[in-house]
Amino acid sequence: MKEIDGKTKAICLLGDPVEHSLSPLIHNYGFEKEGLNYVYINHRIGEKDLSTAVEGLRVLGYIGCNVTFPHKIAIMQYLDQLSPEVNLIGAVNTVKNEKGRLIGYNTDGKGYIKGLERKGIQLAGKRITILGAGGAAKSIAVALRMEYDCEITICNRRRDKSIEIIDVLEKIDKASIEKNQAIAPEDLATYPIDILINCTPVGMVPNTKDVPFQEHLNLHKDMVVSDIIYHPFETQLLKEALKVGATIHHGLDMLIDQGILAFEIWTRQKLSFETIKELLQKKLYSD
Repeated sequence: MKEIDGKTKAICLLGDPVEHSLSPLIHNYGFEKEGLNYVYINHRIGEKDLSTAVEGLRVLGYIGCNVTFPHKIAIMQYLDQLSPEVNLIGAVNTVKNEKGRLIGYNTDGKGYIKGLERKGIQLAGKRITILGAGGAAKSIAVALRMEYDCEITICNRRRDKSIEIIDVLEKIDKASIEKNQAIAPEDLATYPIDILINCTPVGMVPNTKDVPFQEHLNLHKDMVVSDIIYHPFETQLLKEALKVGATIHHGLDMLIDQGILAFEIWTRQKLSFETIKELLQKKLYSD
């Protein structure tokens, strides 16, 4: 057990609920591994108490925090500075305290891309279709557009939500306007796709047999199929992709990489992906 003393610095998670979070496991392991006298704890904070909690970070000298549901958007108004990706995405998942100035970041999209790059999956010039139009879809789409010249298509039942993301992408690179599209689920069967990314909650525990837009999907062996769901480790979508010989990418990678990036923002030190992956697999899938 970590020894807490008078010099221990704190980092926390702000959200509601937070009891299920794996962030303390990741970061407290990292602090011990790197010899840092830090501790990571969860704070369950209701929406009406968010402003007080953020001011508490300043007053108590917290190194920073992670932010989860339902505060990723609301917290922006209480911060002193926002990173470029946050200004585009409109959501924060990581905050760093720089001598009393609170700076907001979003590591979700960049963390997701790290996983694809590690597997050697080529992104430049690829036709990428994202299922869903929520916060995760927006974070990933923005990160892809900021880093790569690729075609990004958003597939969602509500077209207006897809268009919101397309509008943001066009702010990043007006020259690539024609490469950003919104399609309906029924268009998936005939739409050309190199990389398919599921950013919907369809397929997560307990509904592990479900597949997003299953009646319209046309999976094939030349496709990369990715799911940001990490519980179960291998979703039904990924199982179906394996059956046709497609390359798959698991959601656990994003969970790990977004945490590693947050850790680096706070400490300027990098954690081992493989070590953290082993740690989480034992926690999540040992049963």
